[in-house]
Amino acid sequence: MLNTYNGFLIHTRDYRETSSILNIFTSEGGIESVIFKGKHTNKDRFRLSIFNEYTFTFNKKYSLPYLTKFELVSEYIFNKKYYLLGLYVNELLYKTLKEGYDFDKIYSHYREFLIYLSDTNDSLARLALLFEKSLLQDLGYEISVSDNESLINNKYYYYDYTEGFKIDSSSETRNSILGSDLESFFTNTLTSDKTISNIRSIIRKVFIQIYPDLNLLGDKLF
Repeated sequence: MLNTYNGFLIHTRDYRETSSILNIFTSEGGIESVIFKGKHTNKDRFRLSIFNEYTFTFNKKYSLPYLTKFELVSEYIFNKKYYLLGLYVNELLYKTLKEGYDFDKIYSHYREFLIYLSDTNDSLARLALLFEKSLLQDLGYEISVSDNESLINNKYYYYDYTEGFKIDSSSETRNSILGSDLESFFTNTLTSDKTISNIRSIIRKVFIQIYPDLNLLGDKLF
């Protein structure tokens, strides 16, 4: 029985001599793998691109089904300077989405992110942080302040990986984060390059704690 799902092409790799394996992201099943036959001869290969939404038709009865049909749903066009960021975001999804997550919520946030890319001048690092923060929340690992703390604008905080942000009582604040910047982070208005870098370092460590074998390559491209 054929099934049709909306989804995004996330990743491709060669399969035998004439086919490819497409990793697509759907709101129903997360990352799913399908075989695309005729990677050199099938004229439809020119109609399939990352960062666009399609309806994909295949039979989920098989562990590696053949893609029988796809149709464009929405095309998302954004500045080429964000292309490498988009590849990194796709890599994050490909390497982190497992069974048991709320794929529908993540799918909606991914689509909203692509829409946002088409109408923004934000820096690559800030946009990466916004998506990483959203994805962590959707995976159930929200960056937060310790239950025993409250944010004070002129105080510095360090991140405790079991409890959240805590006031830093040491005199060394080079890697600590000012309370006012944390407030901006939680409201998605943070613009400080240094703080963005510091928080992204924290988030990378959180991802590695969740996925010990995680090796992200796309983040090194921008």
